[in-house]
Formats: sequence, structure tokens, C-alpha cells
Amino acid sequence: MLSRFARSLTILMLGLTLVTFLGGRAHAVDSIEPDLEAQKSSMEKDGTLRLELSASMNAPVAKVYGALTNPDKLSKYSADITSAKVLSSSATGKVVEYQGATDLNPNKKPFVVNFTFDPGKQTITAQSAAKAAIKFRADYVLSPSKDGKSTAISYVSVSADPSKALGMEAPEFMRKLAGIQTFMKTLISAGKYIQDGGK
Repeated sequence: MLSRFARSLTILMLGLTLVTFLGGRAHAVDSIEPDLEAQKSSMEKDGTLRLELSASMNAPVAKVYGALTNPDKLSKYSADITSAKVLSSSATGKVVEYQGATDLNPNKKPFVVNFTFDPGKQTITAQSAAKAAIKFRADYVLSPSKDGKSTAISYVSVSADPSKALGMEAPEFMRKLAGIQTFMKTLISAGKYIQDGGK
């Protein structure tokens, strides 16, 4: 178990390093990619982890917001998600059922995420369903650059200790890395969605 954990952690760290490196490169002319700019985390006594991240994307805020409010469509760019089904939808939110193995779903059972949108404030909230094995809430706040050509993304996630659901101890550094990777993967998928014309 320990060696499997060590291998998984090594792969995660290498993947995160690659994502961060790619994010820091000069963008290709037609490529929409995120740049991770800042990170901060804190752990409560009960194991609740608070993660604060900021990033930017070289796309207008309307397009980034449009991508992040279609989480079911972003899933096609993730190798971890095998299917995404919209259970309900409105102008201010979606409830999506996912299948696949992710950091939020280690047992590969279908899991539901509630999304709430505020088009006026350009915010998106993702929250685990009431009976989810791993409890979390993640808030995205978008703001345009001065020239309107790019978007700043502020992100705050709060997650409960997942050790029981994982069946093993989940150290703070591992949870932090997994949180950053999930955030960056979401933005990378959003960039691909925008490049594909929002389809």
C-alpha cells in the first residue's frame, strides 16, 4: 500500500510540475492556457483544508465564464471522467452526475456535484452533494484584465478530511497538490473548450 501511495504521489508531483511549467511558458498564438500565479493554504484542527489560488487565462472573461458554467461539457477533456450527466439545469446552476476515478471519487462510484452560477458577479461555485464521500466547496471569481483580452481567476476551496473515504491517511501536502492539480486541470479543460468554439 505504501509503495503504491509513493508511486501515485510521485506521478502527481511530476504532473503538477509539468502543468506549472507549461503554464509559465509563452502561449502559442492560438492556445488558451492558464498561468498559476499564487497559492496559499491552511489546515484547521478538524482536518478541514482551505486552499486559495489565483491564475490567469488569455481569453476574455465572458468566454472563461461560459466554459466554467458548462462543467458537463468540460468533462470530455478529462481522462479521469468517463461520463457526465446533467440531472438538472437552469440559468443559475447545474447538478451534474459524474462517473470515473478522480481525487474526489477514489471508489469510482457515480458522484454528484452541485454548481451555482452568478452571471452578474461572474462567479461559479461547485459543491459536493449531501451524501458525497468527500465533502468540498470551491468558489471561482472571474475578473477581466484592463484590455479585456484575458481573465483573472480567484479560487477558494474548502474540503473536509478525506482520509476515511480514501481508506488511508491523507497528508496536508498531498491534499494541497491534488487541489492545485484539480484547479489547473479544470482551467486547461476550459481553455480547450473555448478553442473548440464552446461546443
